[in-house]
Amino acid sequence: MTSGYPSDATENAVQANITAAGYNGGSTSTATLTPGSRISLQATTAPCCTSHYLRHNDADTKVVISSINSSSSATDKADATWIVRAGLANTSCLSFESTDKPGQFLRHSNYQLYLNTDNGGSSFAKDATFCPTAGNSGVGTSFQSVNFPTKYLRHYNYTAYIAGNGGSNAWDATKSWAQDTSWLTAAPWS
Repeated sequence: MTSGYPSDATENAVQANITAAGYNGGSTSTATLTPGSRISLQATTAPCCTSHYLRHNDADTKVVISSINSSSSATDKADATWIVRAGLANTSCLSFESTDKPGQFLRHSNYQLYLNTDNGGSSFAKDATFCPTAGNSGVGTSFQSVNFPTKYLRHYNYTAYIAGNGGSNAWDATKSWAQDTSWLTAAPWS
């Protein structure tokens, strides 16, 4: 018999084990990638990052991953919540708008991910559009860059990039690439 409630770390570890085992009705997502929906993107790399979510920094425009849980501040939860939009450059794909900074989108520049205001240009639209594919690790979803189709949204050293599986940049490292480019579409934190 038990009493009390499990810690956030315990809940996250149990959820990661459930996901890794392929339960959850055959799905590894708890939210949908339907335009207009709100989601959070959870990293799947074990053991380091299964409690981490893609979020923007408030101190600068960089996009990173960090641990978010029920005890996190409202600001941190909002920073890790995205509105799914039809892709700015290709409506068959997706773009991710910040919930707490309307009009600002997840976009890559020199392969690193940032939160920037949509300037209406075609380059921005391409940099902010990602096509969902089956997770490269066999779990969740991977997001392929529309203008660099060999590169996927990846976390590397807690920073977000678009990365290929091998290449000249440190974030293109093949070690953990499949896991680092696979994301769970989670219920929104905010």
